[in-house]
Amino acid sequence: MTEDKNTARISPYGHLDILSQAEVNLLVKASGADGCYDIFRRCSLAVLNVGSDLDDTKEVLEKYRDFDIQVISRERGVKLEVENAPASAFVDGEMITGIREHLFAVLRDIVYARNEIELSGRFDLKDSSGITNAVFHILRNASIIEPQSEPDLVICWGGHSISRGEYEYTKEVGHELGLRGLNIGTGCGPGAMKGPMKGATIGHSKQRIYSGRYVGITEPGIIAAESPN
Repeated sequence: MTEDKNTARISPYGHLDILSQAEVNLLVKASGADGCYDIFRRCSLAVLNVGSDLDDTKEVLEKYRDFDIQVISRERGVKLEVENAPASAFVDGEMITGIREHLFAVLRDIVYARNEIELSGRFDLKDSSGITNAVFHILRNASIIEPQSEPDLVICWGGHSISRGEYEYTKEVGHELGLRGLNIGTGCGPGAMKGPMKGATIGHSKQRIYSGRYVGITEPGIIAAESPN
């Protein structure tokens, strides 16, 4: 272990915390499969490196070229073992809770969803209705769709590389939306995506809204290729 890298074994909370032995075996096997492990590793590294000033994926991958992540089987579920991870993801030796949750979201949305959608044969991904059904399955599995709730999710879209003035504007937009009890959906990154969420958090706090939702939607190729996202 070096000065700027940590190693840890973490347990899930909320996502994939109770699994059958068959599901555990499938996750462990699929996470190391060709075509899956590389994207899983790169997306996991991007999550662990969140907040970094590094805006170049090549630099990130080179800096943490010895980073590794493995799915470990345990009773009634799995753990994640990370080696040589960015130290910024830890406080006093413990992984930051939000980052831990996002790591298991990566496992859920890349490995688990791949098993359920690409390999199950249940969805025709060459047909528009089949694709729609697959997307619905992913969103429901991620608890994005909430039954019997008002449609109050406002999508704020934009790039991560913006000026300070533009960022402050996006934060003000989020603040005004938060004051009106609206929730935020973005493309999962800094800049024009971070601003609305940060502003909405303050707006929700002023209105004593403790159930605010801040949803980031992206796809694995973008996370792996553009680590700020």
